[in-house]
Amino acid sequence: MYGIRSYSAPVKDSNGHDPANYKVAPKLPTWQFATVDPTGGALTSLECDVAPDSGWHTYRRTSGTAATITHGKVVVTGGRNAAANRIYTVFNGQQLIAAINEAQNEPKIIRVVGHIDLRMSDNNGTFKEYTSYLDQKFGGSIMIPSNTTLVGINGTDGKPARITGTTILVGSELANGAIDAETGFKAWIAAGKDGEDYPTWTRNVIIRNLAIDTPWDVNPEDSGNAYADGVTISRAQNIWVDHVTITDGDTPDSLASDTRHDGALDIVRGSDYVTVSSSFIGDHGKVMLVGNGDSGRAWSDAGRLHVTLNQIWWKGLTSRLPLVRFGQLHTFNTLMEGTTGTATYGHKFEGGLDVRYQSSVFLENSFHYFTGLKPKEVCGKLSGGKDGLGFRVTGAQFISDKTDDGKAWTGGPIDVSAALAAAACAEVPAADIAWTPPYAYTALDANSARVKIEEEAGAGRVGMFSTKGTARSIASGSSSSTSSSSSSATSSASSSTSSVGSSASSSVASSASSSTGVSVAAGVTGTWTESFSASNASAFFTTAYAAQPDDAGKAMYRKTGGTATVASDVLTMAGLRFTVGERGSTGTTATSTPGGIFTINGKTCTLTIDVGVAGSGTGNFQLAVDNNSTSNSNSSSPHGSNSRVVDVAIGTLTVGTHSWTFALNTPTYSGGSFFQLRTESSATIGLNSASLSCN
Repeated sequence: MYGIRSYSAPVKDSNGHDPANYKVAPKLPTWQFATVDPTGGALTSLECDVAPDSGWHTYRRTSGTAATITHGKVVVTGGRNAAANRIYTVFNGQQLIAAINEAQNEPKIIRVVGHIDLRMSDNNGTFKEYTSYLDQKFGGSIMIPSNTTLVGINGTDGKPARITGTTILVGSELANGAIDAETGFKAWIAAGKDGEDYPTWTRNVIIRNLAIDTPWDVNPEDSGNAYADGVTISRAQNIWVDHVTITDGDTPDSLASDTRHDGALDIVRGSDYVTVSSSFIGDHGKVMLVGNGDSGRAWSDAGRLHVTLNQIWWKGLTSRLPLVRFGQLHTFNTLMEGTTGTATYGHKFEGGLDVRYQSSVFLENSFHYFTGLKPKEVCGKLSGGKDGLGFRVTGAQFISDKTDDGKAWTGGPIDVSAALAAAACAEVPAADIAWTPPYAYTALDANSARVKIEEEAGAGRVGMFSTKGTARSIASGSSSSTSSSSSSATSSASSSTSSVGSSASSSVASSASSSTGVSVAAGVTGTWTESFSASNASAFFTTAYAAQPDDAGKAMYRKTGGTATVASDVLTMAGLRFTVGERGSTGTTATSTPGGIFTINGKTCTLTIDVGVAGSGTGNFQLAVDNNSTSNSNSSSPHGSNSRVVDVAIGTLTVGTHSWTFALNTPTYSGGSFFQLRTESSATIGLNSASLSCN
């Protein structure tokens, strides 16, 4: 039984665990035990919220084989519906185990106050180190059953509740009466039964606001392989892990001469529909698995392992950020931070995202903050793994301390999406992904996401007495695209063509008003982004909201027709036309000379829109260059009758992000350009944001 110590002597078995390799943890933590609940037992949204509807965790399999799965919606409630006698506040490991054993699969809320360590007993008065592999495996683990909300309660000093020396298990791969788990599951399927009904699933679990120290393995398998993870999600579904901090705590690898830590957080053994959000994972070696085997695990993993990673701060880590097999992983708005030199925090970086066997990964709007790593070295380092099924990358930004020629980095981050994509990087799968995240979500541009992550990710950033982190000041990068995929988007992983060879061109100037949602590249070149944060439509078209960078008296946006509505950071376009960066105000013709702030002719550009309200009606959504009219031919010599560079049916624009890449092959034209966004007269759409990046 998990959580019950055996104090058994170390014994060598078929997997190793040589008693000669037994070693106690070299250092104990500074305990932060508590005996009083600082909240007085008051329940807040921390304990009572259901999981947000913005990740794979809110889905389930409704039909289909591994190749033809359909997904249905669920609400992850955890223990929200707990009866009064199933709400627990625990101060030590024994109370935690007792609460789990009493409630079992009933809805339950377990509130952790202070510090939990299963090596402690007698109300945290007696410490006894694990005596063997088996003592640690069973006595040093807690098994979280279905219908559980496990949350940490912050102290009045803002410190989050902490778990040390203990593995958190969410689910377990059980045999169900057979000889082993594989035999049992295959027999179930052979009998014509649905794998979703197999009796051993753990479902509907929420874990929030806990600082988790990965356990020191007292008796690992061998010098290169430890056993105990910080968190293991195994044969579990509909799991939301949020605002956790996972590190090696007081026993970093620097104190060991061999391997004493396994994974930080692993999602394995057929687990499905899992989201990890707003969390910090630092100072660890092999960090995260999504799937723990290749062909030998197809019986459990094929068609499963749908995982979302959102606002994760990876810092001071070696590798596996994560390593993915079989699954469909959507990882967006993450911050990867490290060094290929000597680490001052944690480990030397060896590799990031690893797209392995039969997996398919969408990496969206990630920020990479490094020292030692040059732009030309990002392929295979930030992401790699050639034997996956598909890979797509958009909106990836990178900053380091040196450029490709070894000179000091100047300016802000650069977009490295093209350098990471298959067209330029042979270290990732050649194929694009063949799926779209089914849930609604907002993907911030990478640098904005970094700020949010530094302020909000990890334990202690949510709940009563929470504190806010301090974000570093970094200028926006050369691309602030928020692109992702959709069935109507023609771009893929290779849609961005930003240069990664130099940082000199990557600095950007702020717009005329720093409180607005617009940003325009200095120069002015071809980078623009807008988040529609005006108070209303009238304000949107004023200089007070957004002026042209080099002319404070000229509005960035001019309405040329139709109806605009701006509310709650959404622009609704109902037969709307408006220009961006237009110098003049007269209608363009086939002989007129365009006037605009952008130097984009002769470049390749990507337009990205984040759709908040799906397109409806009839007609098309369009982007025209140097044309403020409704006629495609009303543009002068640079574009002639080809001024519409994006022209798609409004009904194809579903909620989510869509992007298009186009070339403006008129390098002899030296005049400044503008562009116009349009929905035709019977077409309507709501946009959360829009951006343009040209190189």
